[in-house]
Amino acid sequence: MERVYPAAESAEFQRRHDELVAAMEACGVEQLVLTATESIFYLTGATAEPLERPFFLVVDVSRAKRFLVVPRLEQEHLRKGWGPGTQQEVLAYAEFPAPAGQGWKDSLLALLRPGFAFEPSTPHERAAVLMASGGHALELLETLRMVKSDFEVARIERAAYYAMWGVEQILRSAYQGATVIEGYMTTTSLRRKIIQEEAHFDALATDVLAAPWPAPLSSEPHSVPGATMTLEGGPHVALVLTRVNGYAAECERTFFTARPTKEQQRLFALMLEARRIAFEKVRPGVHAADIDAAVNDFLAREGFGDPAQRLHRTGHGFGLGNHEPPWVAVGSEHRLERNMLISIEPGIYVQGVGGYRHSDTVLVTDGGYRVLTGRVPTDIESLTFGRPSLVQRARATVIKRLAGV
Repeated sequence: MERVYPAAESAEFQRRHDELVAAMEACGVEQLVLTATESIFYLTGATAEPLERPFFLVVDVSRAKRFLVVPRLEQEHLRKGWGPGTQQEVLAYAEFPAPAGQGWKDSLLALLRPGFAFEPSTPHERAAVLMASGGHALELLETLRMVKSDFEVARIERAAYYAMWGVEQILRSAYQGATVIEGYMTTTSLRRKIIQEEAHFDALATDVLAAPWPAPLSSEPHSVPGATMTLEGGPHVALVLTRVNGYAAECERTFFTARPTKEQQRLFALMLEARRIAFEKVRPGVHAADIDAAVNDFLAREGFGDPAQRLHRTGHGFGLGNHEPPWVAVGSEHRLERNMLISIEPGIYVQGVGGYRHSDTVLVTDGGYRVLTGRVPTDIESLTFGRPSLVQRARATVIKRLAGV
């Protein structure tokens, strides 16, 4: 049974389809093959985990039709995906690996004519088959996805609400000597909250990561903190990434579990000033690269010009993923527009000591910006904690016992 989409949601999918068709016509492309799960979700709302069984969405302008080519196992499930009117057909191929003549290549290539395009992110093995069949790589969806509709903004704002809540929970469990596992438990409580509060919950399009990065590991943003590591002093970084029913956001805060030293206060203040400089530039028409350049210039003047002390750009975009265009980085060609979603997160990192980084999900508005995760404090006093309360001690005991730590 096909899913019946509410009028607003159906209109949103129709808008996306129409914009893609217009972009294809402008490039003289009659057929476009999409393989990424995010691309298929963007145009149909359908979620699935392909694993070794690939999925394909063929947008065929010449036939005014779309084809989903999927493993037979998923055919009925994918019928629930939105299609423009009745002009979407779901075709199935045999289980992988398929008998000769019944696999995905046979079903897909029968639909295609030389000159078709496919998205550049297509995995190499499948891209090689498509190129040999007369196709060429062409990126069309990336540009369309950067500027969000009001429909998308509302859903990203919902994801941002959960990201804020998660950071608040991590901070409530913070004290001198707390274990990382106590912060990790926020992942469980946050996922439960999403399930309870969302009228429609899609497990395949929802994901949560919540944890504190303790000093000195906080100087390595993409490291993985161990469950038994403890929060001693600081600077620590509380991080929550959410993807809720397909739409992503994040919130991060630097915090301390002991009174920060003068040097720690200085670095924290520099991080806040770098954020202020970045936010001052956020508005439509601004080159994203200029925001990062202004932050880089400021921090270089303050003695933090070494890339090893910065590690990453000032920000990135949000949408169906937590990292996508526009890139707020030197080298980016993107220009900000109304209804783009970006992070602002300039960092300062001292190897072996710790990192300083707040991150917010930020909406570009007509006149500037709106911080969707702004409820969480950013000042050092609000983000400094000390010895545990009796409630925190009791909670830690229960969590450690349950986790076997």
